Amino acid sequence: MRKLTGFWKHVITLLSVALVVFQIYTAGFGVFPDIVQRSVHLFFVLTMLFLLKPVKKGVSMDRVPWYDVACSLVCMFCTGYMICIYNQILWDPSQWISTLDKVCAVVLTVLILEASRRAVGLTFPVMAIFFLVYAFFGQMFPGTWAHKNFTFDQVFWNLYHTTNGIWGQMVGLSAGMLAMFGIFGAVLSITGGSQTFIKIAQKLTGRATGGPGKVALIASGLFGMISGSAMANVVATGTFTIPMMKDEGYDSEWSAAISAVGSTGGQIMPPIMGSAAFIMAQLIGVPYMSIARAAVLPALLYYMGAFVAVHYISKRLGIQGKGVNAKLGRMELAIIFVPLAVFVGFLAAAYTVTKAAFYATVVGVLTTAVCYFLESRQVADTLKKTGHMCMDIATEGAGSILSMAGLLAGAQISIALISQTGFGVKLSSMIVSLGQGHIFLCLALSMVVCFVLGMGLPPTAAYVLAAAILAPALITLSLPDMVAHLFVFYFSTIGAITPPVCAAVFLASGIAESNWLKTGGLSVLLAIPAFLVPFTFAYNEALMLSGALPEIIVCAGTAMTGVFFMGISIAGYLKSEMNMVIRVVMFLGGVFMFVPNTLSSVIGILICAAAYGVSAAGRKRSVSM
Repeated sequence: MRKLTGFWKHVITLLSVALVVFQIYTAGFGVFPDIVQRSVHLFFVLTMLFLLKPVKKGVSMDRVPWYDVACSLVCMFCTGYMICIYNQILWDPSQWISTLDKVCAVVLTVLILEASRRAVGLTFPVMAIFFLVYAFFGQMFPGTWAHKNFTFDQVFWNLYHTTNGIWGQMVGLSAGMLAMFGIFGAVLSITGGSQTFIKIAQKLTGRATGGPGKVALIASGLFGMISGSAMANVVATGTFTIPMMKDEGYDSEWSAAISAVGSTGGQIMPPIMGSAAFIMAQLIGVPYMSIARAAVLPALLYYMGAFVAVHYISKRLGIQGKGVNAKLGRMELAIIFVPLAVFVGFLAAAYTVTKAAFYATVVGVLTTAVCYFLESRQVADTLKKTGHMCMDIATEGAGSILSMAGLLAGAQISIALISQTGFGVKLSSMIVSLGQGHIFLCLALSMVVCFVLGMGLPPTAAYVLAAAILAPALITLSLPDMVAHLFVFYFSTIGAITPPVCAAVFLASGIAESNWLKTGGLSVLLAIPAFLVPFTFAYNEALMLSGALPEIIVCAGTAMTGVFFMGISIAGYLKSEMNMVIRVVMFLGGVFMFVPNTLSSVIGILICAAAYGVSAAGRKRSVSM
C-alpha cells in the first residue's frame, strides 16, 4: 500500500469512511438491488485500489501518479454509469443500450483484472485472458474441449449487463456479507484483539511445559478465527510470539512453523472461521452454523496434533513454562468477548452472517465506548477516544474490504467465463474420467489441483476457484455438497503452509529468520491431521458430527488417539529420545486410525501399542545399564 500524505491521505480517509458507512447502512437497513449494491461497492473498491496500490512494488509509493488517478476516475465512471442505466437494463436486459455500454464493459473488465493483479498477482489476469481466448476461439480446441465460438456481444454483454458476470455472486458476497465481516474483524483488531488473545493464551498455558509454543498456538488460533487471513494473523501475533519462543529455546524453524500452523488453523476453527467458510455457506445454501458444526472435530484434531507435538518437542528440549505477568481486566475481556458473543448468538438464532456482524459491530463499538467512560469518567474524553477508534475502524475495515474485494472481483470474471463456456463441466468430467470413477483417485487429483491453485492465490480465492471447478466433480461421484465443498476448502486453506508456495510460512520465516523450506516441512508435519481428515470424512461423515452418536464417538476416539501418537512420533520423544524406526512405525499406526474402517483402526491401535511398548522397553534397558 502507498503511504500517502496531505491531500491524497484525506481523499483515502473520506473514501474509507464512505465505503464503511455504506456497508454498515446496507447491512443494517437493507441492501439495494443486486447490480446497484455491487456497483456502489466496486465504485469505492476499485477507486481506492488504484489510488493505494502501485503498478509494481517500489514505484510511486508516496504519491499517486496521473495514470492511477485516470484509472480511478474511469472506474468511477463505469460503475456509476451502471447505476444510472440499471432501470433500463431491468426492463430490457437482452440488448445493448448504446456503444458506450460496450466501451464500459471492455474497459471495466480490463481495469478489474489490473486491480486484481495489483491485489493478488497475475493469476486472475492470466486465467481471464485464457478463458477469453477459449470463449472467442472455442472451435479451435480439440475433442470435448471444443465449443461453438461466442461473439464479442455475447461475452461482454454477459459480463456487464447481467449478474452472471462482473456483478455476479462473488462480488455480491464481497458487497454484503464479507464486507461487514471485515468491518467486524477491524473492530476486534482495533480494540486490542491480538494482545488480548495472547494474554489469554499466556494465562492458560504460560506456566506449562513448552509454554511459549503453546501460547503461540492458542493465541494464533483465537485471533485467526476473526482475522480471516493466515498471513495477517502471522503478522499480528507472530511478531510477539516468535521472538518469545526463540528466547525460550526453540530454534528458528520450529518457532516459525508453530506460528504458521497456529495462524492457518484459525480459518478452520469454529465458531468464527475464515471468510471462505462464509462463502461456502452461501454457495451450498446452508446456514453458516451447519458449516461450523461440521468443522468442529476436524479443527480440534488439527490443533490437538500440533499441541501434542509441541508438548513433547518442549520436553525433549527441556523448555519449561515461566511465570507470566499478563493482566486481564474485566473491561479488556468485555471489549472482545461481548461482541463475539453477540455475533455467535445471532448466528445461532438463524440470523444471516451480515446481520450478525452488523449487530456485533454496533455492540462492539458501544461496549468499547462504555469502557472508555468507566475508565476516565469524562464525557469529552470518551467521545474523543471513541471518535479516533471509529476512524481507525473505518481505515482498517476499508483495507480489509479492499483485499477481499480485489481478489473476488478478479475471480468473478474467470468464474463467469468458466460458466459461459462450459469449461467447469468439462474439467469435472475429465477428473471423474481420470479417476475412473474411483472416489479416492478423484479426491487425490482434486487435492493436487487445490495445492496448485493455492500456489498463486490466497486461501479464499483458491477455494472460490476450486469450488467452481472441483466441487461439481466430487458431487458427481455422489459426495454430499457439504463434504465436497469442505474437502476443497481444507486443502485450499492449508496451502498457506504447504511448500513450494506457502505464504504463511514465508512470513513466519521472515520474522524468525529461518530456512523457509525446512519451516514448511515442519509446518506440514505439525498440521498432518489437516491432510488426513478430508479423506476420512469423504468416506465417513461421522467425523463431521453427522450420523449415529455411537459411530461419532468411535470415529472421534480413534482419530484423536491416532493424532496423539502421530504427535509423539513427530516430536521423536517419549520420556527419552525415540529411534527413527519406532517413530515411523508409530506414525503409520496413527494414520491407520484415520482410515474409516474398524479393522484398520484396530490394526493402528495395535501398531502404536507395540511401538510404545518397544520404546518403553528400550528405556528400561538403558536405565538398567
